[in-house]
Amino acid sequence: MIDMSLEIFDRFLAAYTMGTHMLFTYWAIALPIFIVTSEYLAYKRNDPIYLSLAKRWSIVLAVLFAVGAASGAAIAVEFITAWYKWMYVVSQVDMLPFDIEVIAFFSEVIFLALYLYGWNRMSRVAHMVTGLLVGLGTAASAVLIILVNSWMNTPVGFDVVQFSQTGQITGVNPLATLLPPIASAEVPMGLAGAYFVGFGSLSGYFAFRLLWAGKGREYYSKGLKLSVYLTALDAIFLAWAGDNAGKALYSLQPLKLATLEGLIQTTSKAPMGLGPLSIPGLLSLLVSWPPNANAVVLGYSSFSPDVQDPLQWLAHSAYDVHAIIGILGALVFWVLGVAMLTRPGGKIATVLGLDRPTERKLPLYASFLMGWLQLVAWESGWVAAETAREPFVIWGPMVQVGGIYTIQAGMWTSQAFNDSPEILPIGIAIIATLTLAVVGALYVLKRLFRSREITVDIEDSRTLLLEITQKGGIS
Repeated sequence: MIDMSLEIFDRFLAAYTMGTHMLFTYWAIALPIFIVTSEYLAYKRNDPIYLSLAKRWSIVLAVLFAVGAASGAAIAVEFITAWYKWMYVVSQVDMLPFDIEVIAFFSEVIFLALYLYGWNRMSRVAHMVTGLLVGLGTAASAVLIILVNSWMNTPVGFDVVQFSQTGQITGVNPLATLLPPIASAEVPMGLAGAYFVGFGSLSGYFAFRLLWAGKGREYYSKGLKLSVYLTALDAIFLAWAGDNAGKALYSLQPLKLATLEGLIQTTSKAPMGLGPLSIPGLLSLLVSWPPNANAVVLGYSSFSPDVQDPLQWLAHSAYDVHAIIGILGALVFWVLGVAMLTRPGGKIATVLGLDRPTERKLPLYASFLMGWLQLVAWESGWVAAETAREPFVIWGPMVQVGGIYTIQAGMWTSQAFNDSPEILPIGIAIIATLTLAVVGALYVLKRLFRSREITVDIEDSRTLLLEITQKGGIS
């Protein structure tokens, strides 16, 4: 009974800490691109509003970066306490991505400090390159952590079959862990999703301010346009990444695909369900290459009951939420991006407010709603991806025994958690500390946004832009 209770506690601890950390990662990845693009437009158009966008949001980035680093440290403590059995295997086989990620993290810290203190102290090009290096560092950190997750889904770099049978770690090749097969799907999906949620939530914020702001409408309007353009562009990347992920799961992890899609029976012309909708043959068409609506997709009926996901209902439901909100968001931001670029005429465009999308309420409400709903899509996508790996924490090769498939798992989740009661005070301390950090960050951001009027920021940026311009040239 106590083991079961501790397993539930360890699972909750992992869900809370990593779910909270995920709320900060997309900002760290997307904000540098938004900030540097704003700075470039400020110089290109001699526009202090874009410069004020870059300056204010660079401070936001610093605050969120600090809290994200704190939550990341909490997760590191959790790994070596609550999940130390899993962490032992990682330390023997898959530690290289973590080691390199430390370098990426320090590069983020260094370049972010240079960017924040480099206004008017270095050339324009050097300052923008520094900002891009912040974004490169955050993206690299994300890629390296995703590589660890990919390794858990398709473990390489050691003899996973022998480990599953004897518990002995042999045939270790650390370099191989940098190229786990499913990373070809997880890395693009993780990056595209982070950019989409980051730019989308920015759009939601600026739309909110335009709906209820009394001052600074031009500031919020330009912020909305830029964030919508970036979201719409990334939606193209995200669409490809999602399609690529489905094809990779079909060939590498068909059981996980069946879990996410809620496919119980193995069948050709497999339907794709999104909420109440079910389209015959669409899943087969999308996951196969070349596309084939008659392709056979394995369902739960082809797998041994002991390897079927006990949380299948949760993984499938979370995936549906993720997919529906993501698809709707992409469509909305594509339409808004085109409308802002072309300002279409005609009765339909006027009724929908697309003739003046930064002024009319319907497109602003759409930006606000779809922008912030991407947070729900982001978290539900993470829930779907992690729970769909159950009942394993480290996957293994799929083999067929008597016509039924099974998984030679590297480690079951039930084998990985800390079953000592000593984990309780450590876990509670981690949860409390992380909660205080998040509340503190929200308080600081609230004070930051309310302490200075937008008009003051714009005037300060006008002065700074003049000083920078007088130094001559974009360099």
